[in-house]
Amino acid sequence: MGGSTITKSNHRIDTIDVLRGFALAGILYAHMVIWYTGASLPPEVYTQYDSTADGIAFGIFGAMVFGKFFSVFSFLFGLSFYLNFRRKRSKTNYFKTYIWRLFLLFLIGLLHHIFWRGDILSIYAVLGFILIFFRNMPEKFILILNFLLIFNVPTHLFEAFYTETANTEVEFPMADEAESYYALVKNAGFLTVLEDNWNSWPAKIRYQFESGRLFMTFGYFLLGLYAGRRNLFSSLDQHLQKFKSWNKTAEKAVLFLLFLGLLMYLFHLVTLPGIKVVPELKWLADFLFSIYNAFLSIFYITGISLLYKMKTFRKLLSPLGAMGRMALTVYLSQTFFGLLLFYNFGLGLFDQTTPAINVLLGVAVFFLQLKFCHWWLGRFKQGPAEWVWKGLSNFNFSTIRKKRSESPQLHKH
Repeated sequence: MGGSTITKSNHRIDTIDVLRGFALAGILYAHMVIWYTGASLPPEVYTQYDSTADGIAFGIFGAMVFGKFFSVFSFLFGLSFYLNFRRKRSKTNYFKTYIWRLFLLFLIGLLHHIFWRGDILSIYAVLGFILIFFRNMPEKFILILNFLLIFNVPTHLFEAFYTETANTEVEFPMADEAESYYALVKNAGFLTVLEDNWNSWPAKIRYQFESGRLFMTFGYFLLGLYAGRRNLFSSLDQHLQKFKSWNKTAEKAVLFLLFLGLLMYLFHLVTLPGIKVVPELKWLADFLFSIYNAFLSIFYITGISLLYKMKTFRKLLSPLGAMGRMALTVYLSQTFFGLLLFYNFGLGLFDQTTPAINVLLGVAVFFLQLKFCHWWLGRFKQGPAEWVWKGLSNFNFSTIRKKRSESPQLHKH
């Protein structure tokens, strides 16, 4: 077929790379639309721009992006863990190497957090260690537990029986510090931001537990582990009917829950902007939103996988594979662009650009990263961050530059 992709190594699965690139695109949108902030801002900051274009930008963010793409990324972490485990489990030092890799990822995450407190890598590293103990558990147990976690059942049960639910407005991470965080991003210098980010750890951990984000992330790890155990991506052609069935089920659930949300809005049980819910329905609305996020994430995973099997869409989606192969580099470099564009020590566009303009800036960053990934992989075997991580993991920095014979990376399908 027409179109071109980067040549993959023998062990890579194109679909997974494309899914990872797709997740990174969604993560970029989620962060860019809110000025690449990593915690809550005062409510009036989100609502000060009320044009139709800004409403669409925030509507897409709330309905299609927020809480959905981190889940796809987390799913792929669990899937990659199992595929690597299965390939290397005969090696005697595999678990020592894996734990060492996680420790290095934790350090990378710590460093990244200092620059931007929304980092997820440090959380992944800790949960990745726990995932080891689930690798051989019965598949049925893994499946049940993962759905309990991705639906955020533990958190919602705790809220139902042990906490007050009088707060009627959806909160972003670390909402208690919204005013001070706003002032930090708006006015602080580089070193002050680094220091404040480092001191934000308690609030970040509290948010991870109180929101259930920690449990949901591990739930998606388990879902990826389950997919790996069932060879769903290693033998995708054999499972296409299952993917179609899961995609249809997820689609129906998403449409039904969207219809419920529309009814709540029409009957003034939910108001926009600000996403305020009447107190009596706060708990139910939160629970339904968690279920909606989970089904939409499954819809994305199965849908992109199915589309990639079709010639027309394969040509369109294949370029994302290059970003997927350089996921760590792309994720970290997104923070560079976010800080450069919005923070006071950069261009200082925070609170000056509208959400709609932020989306356009995000599109520009996305295409810049996409072009860079294709350029880089045309000359090198892996991304720079991946090369450093792998070299430190193996205590061996092999050559990253491709040999001349490997140079024609673009090939026709």
